Amino acid sequence: MDWQAWHERYEDPTSPISRRLAVVQDLIRGAMDRAAPGPIRVVSMCAGQGRDLRGALAGHPRADEVTALLVELDPANVAMARAAFANRPAIEVREGDASLTDQYSVRVPADIVLVCGVFGNITLPDIERTVKFLPAFCAPARR
Repeated sequence: MDWQAWHERYEDPTSPISRRLAVVQDLIRGAMDRAAPGPIRVVSMCAGQGRDLRGALAGHPRADEVTALLVELDPANVAMARAAFANRPAIEVREGDASLTDQYSVRVPADIVLVCGVFGNITLPDIERTVKFLPAFCAPARR
């Protein structure tokens, strides 16, 4: 898979992937709005170029409260995400296999867990296994 070509579809605002991105960013902003006071912990699996989180943070009043770990395997996407978050030291972009749970060991449970655009690119058994483990990644709601 050419992941750079896959991400180029975001440049067309009428593409399904761009529309999905807008929905996801709105959902992230809503979760940030509802989060308890204090740090908002985020993990993102198969984070790509970090567009989901990057767009959600843009202009959000709680953006500086976010600490995040983005895990992505593709080196070019990692480089783009690192460049995008270069001024945000609380956001780590890690190059690695997002399917390995040890990638997240010191960052979970998280308040927001992003698994966006993943299930269309993995097998049904991998989807089932991922969904089974996701509750362990999620922090209980804080109010």
